[in-house]
Amino acid sequence: MNKMFRAIGSAVFAMAFAAVSPGFAHDHATGIVKERMDAMESMAKHMKAVSERIKNKRDLAAIKMDAEAIAALAPHITHQFPPGSTQHPTQAKASIWQNWADFESKARVLEIESGKLAKMSSDDFGAHSTQVRAVSQACGSCHEQYRAKK
Repeated sequence: MNKMFRAIGSAVFAMAFAAVSPGFAHDHATGIVKERMDAMESMAKHMKAVSERIKNKRDLAAIKMDAEAIAALAPHITHQFPPGSTQHPTQAKASIWQNWADFESKARVLEIESGKLAKMSSDDFGAHSTQVRAVSQACGSCHEQYRAKK
């Protein structure tokens, strides 16, 4: 169980750090690049809140609100990556457009997994932990392949 919490915590920390650290870069982003950076930052903040609740084993009912916010943003991910939207300060790799079907598939997994989390009953800690890990893995699998590291 400790390994699970460390894995969830590490993944959420990485997502939160990645989302917060480019905050200054958002000041120079415009158009669709800014929109997607803001959306990703929002999802990371919600995931961080969810992770804290799981880590502290408290306030599971409040996870629903954060999960719903993530689930509401997830279906729009692919629309936020139109061809040619590679202007600075994006961290999107060109491989997104070269492997579009895979990118769409990964975005769809996030949509599905975040939707499952949003629909969960608030009384099952174990199920929440498992589903939070699934959402975190969906985020991470896309970021590993399609987001440039700073």
